[in-house]
Amino acid sequence: MAGYVRHENGDWVELRVHGVSGTPPESMLGHPNVRRVSGDASSGFYRRVWQAESVSADNDEDVLEAYSWGGLTSGGRLRVLWLLLIPFLLVNVAFYARPTDRPGRLRDFGELIQRLFALTITATLVMATVNVSMDYTGWQCNRPLSNSCDPSWLVFLSWDWLDSPGRRIALTAALPLAVIALLWRLAVKTWCATEFTPVPDAPRTGPQCSPLENRRMWNSAKPVRRLRAVHITGALALVGIFALAPFARDWPSLHAGADPGWPIVGAQVLLAAVLLLGLASVALACLPSMSDRPGSKPSTAAEPTGAARPADERRTALISRLPWVAVAVDAVALGWIAWAVPKSAGLPDHPRTPLPWLSGAIHISYLAQVVFLVAMCVVLRAMRGPRRSRESADPRTPAAWHGYATAVLMLFGSAMSGAYAGAMVLAVAHLLGKPKSSVVASDSLVTSPPYFWAIALAVFVAAAALSLALCGWVSIRRAAKHKLLPQVRTAYQPELPVPDAGPDAHAAAADRSTAISRAWATATVDDTFRRLAGWFVGITVALLVAATLGYLFDRSALTHSGFLRLMANVGDWLVGLFAASLLYLGRRAYQNDGTRRIVGVIWDLGTFWPRAAHPLAPPCYAERAVPELLNRVEFLTATDRVILSCHSQGSIIGAAVVNQLTFEQSQRVALLTYGAPLRRLYARFFPVYFGERVLHNTEAFLLGGRDRPDPAAVPWRNLYRRSDPIGGPVFDDGVIDRCLLDPAFAKPAGDISYPPTYGHSGYPDDPQWTAAVHDVKRLRLAADRAGPVIGADLGSPVPTATPA
Repeated sequence: MAGYVRHENGDWVELRVHGVSGTPPESMLGHPNVRRVSGDASSGFYRRVWQAESVSADNDEDVLEAYSWGGLTSGGRLRVLWLLLIPFLLVNVAFYARPTDRPGRLRDFGELIQRLFALTITATLVMATVNVSMDYTGWQCNRPLSNSCDPSWLVFLSWDWLDSPGRRIALTAALPLAVIALLWRLAVKTWCATEFTPVPDAPRTGPQCSPLENRRMWNSAKPVRRLRAVHITGALALVGIFALAPFARDWPSLHAGADPGWPIVGAQVLLAAVLLLGLASVALACLPSMSDRPGSKPSTAAEPTGAARPADERRTALISRLPWVAVAVDAVALGWIAWAVPKSAGLPDHPRTPLPWLSGAIHISYLAQVVFLVAMCVVLRAMRGPRRSRESADPRTPAAWHGYATAVLMLFGSAMSGAYAGAMVLAVAHLLGKPKSSVVASDSLVTSPPYFWAIALAVFVAAAALSLALCGWVSIRRAAKHKLLPQVRTAYQPELPVPDAGPDAHAAAADRSTAISRAWATATVDDTFRRLAGWFVGITVALLVAATLGYLFDRSALTHSGFLRLMANVGDWLVGLFAASLLYLGRRAYQNDGTRRIVGVIWDLGTFWPRAAHPLAPPCYAERAVPELLNRVEFLTATDRVILSCHSQGSIIGAAVVNQLTFEQSQRVALLTYGAPLRRLYARFFPVYFGERVLHNTEAFLLGGRDRPDPAAVPWRNLYRRSDPIGGPVFDDGVIDRCLLDPAFAKPAGDISYPPTYGHSGYPDDPQWTAAVHDVKRLRLAADRAGPVIGADLGSPVPTATPA
């Protein structure tokens, strides 16, 4: 496209960073024609295209530039498959939601619990896939003494060459192996695209005050590679274990005392090998190096270099080979049971029984998740410390869910993984026959009881969610009428009609005030959700405890309790509806750009964090966005000053970048945030990374290291609206934070409609936008004249970074 693009910088470069949903560069720059000047289609820097230099608004004084990173989260159609990875996402986000960051054994133990918990989530998915393929189609269907499964597309199981259980299981093992291979491939591909992005190097001159200052936080190639190998090895080992379990033992009732011979002995040796691989994956997940970045803990000591690095490289290379070892062992095992094991081996004396060890493994996985959740709650309670110290830490922004956000997110991840597994297992069971918790008919498919209990529990959980949603709606409407309506009248007092105005004017003003109060009340949905989510978690935990106790005391309750059978049937329909809705959403997202952007919002919020607990979670876009912004700011500040203009989620990226800058760079940077969830969302859920101390340090870094600077001197302005459901004040001091009145109260002259409520969008179009830009420029220049003053307790926000 022909036209003029200013590639040279001006005295000021306003670098805009968008928020969720991937705002196009044209909208960010307010210009129809843009051109990429750096980066690629996934994440790049754009400037405006003008007809000629003489009409260009980009000049020697001001240049406008946009950083678009939306392609990292919502660019490809196949990324709708990430909907299936929501449990992995929640478990990974939980890793960063701890209330404190005190180094020591307590924190290390908490991270250990989270890594093992993540491993059980992976196992849940693998076992559900094994259940529907190896167990149902390869083991329970086509039994000699039972009716074949209904669908005609399983007729291939009766082919002549599939004349043994071993061959059928070897064939149906292809599905779980394909799922694992897909997860492995996606994890490696996204790892190369994000985690492998090198972080700019910079000298370290002092201690870190928060983990957000550590540049290696965004350079997690080695830890993710190791942890990925552990999860893939464990998943492959599970497939091998369930494939070999029926044939690694002697069945005297069928062999009539005959010596099983070397085929059974070989199966036992292979079973021991895959068991060792599974135990090795669990043992390796316990190592702190699986989630630690070098230098990730605040310290004044220098980073280990030199001799320690080759050993770390060798350890990473050794662990990364384990999945290939598991692949080789699985291949030998499947070939062994298909060709070496006798045709009669493994056949039970009953027409339908579940695959050996599978039901027990499902029970163990569920019990392990319960134990890990309880242990995590104990650790979080110990990390929070005494009540007095908690109240003094950040009284204005208390931690979400009383500091138990980590455990709550883990619980949600466990519930989602259980819902996915139950939906898949029971849906396939209905396609093939009739799912039963025990053998009652020759045409029934024996299904592990926890799945039935889970779907029965889903009815009560859904009822609680609907009831709380109704309570939330009523609460918002009451707040609009009784709490916010008087505040609206106070805020818009100059625009209200005078007392002697006509009744029509007063009625119109009352209607407009009510509409604005409802818009403001809707914007408080996050507070309502957080409060009601706490109740929902409490109810869910109580239901889980009751269901667990009931199952332990009476496992056959589902067979003789009509009420529980009814709940299981209703829950079965609910789970089926959930699965259908998920498939429909995935199809819509694949076909429709708008729906795909909505799905992308989930990843914009959840994939900001590096993969530290679960390596198969959707990739972290910040591991590419933060280094790219650091490089760009370093390039721009070499000759000019930069205004980091960040909207919504972009303000999170901008704050992370400011904490990564050297003092020399930060003295040439001003910060303008709008619609920022820094305090409203991130300070509550991630206090270690965006708590009050970190936000005050961000102020200090913008002034070259001043300790507790005067807010009036900080080159930072934060714009927010009462109608914005996401953004809010950062400090609530009336200096850095500026509240914009939205919407406008009166109809414009000549217009028959009221102005729209902008809420979270349209900040650059606000009349106060230009004044805010001028303010940060003025403050940046004033701070430059004052010169930097390094605080005594503030170290450099930049430790040495070595690309992995």
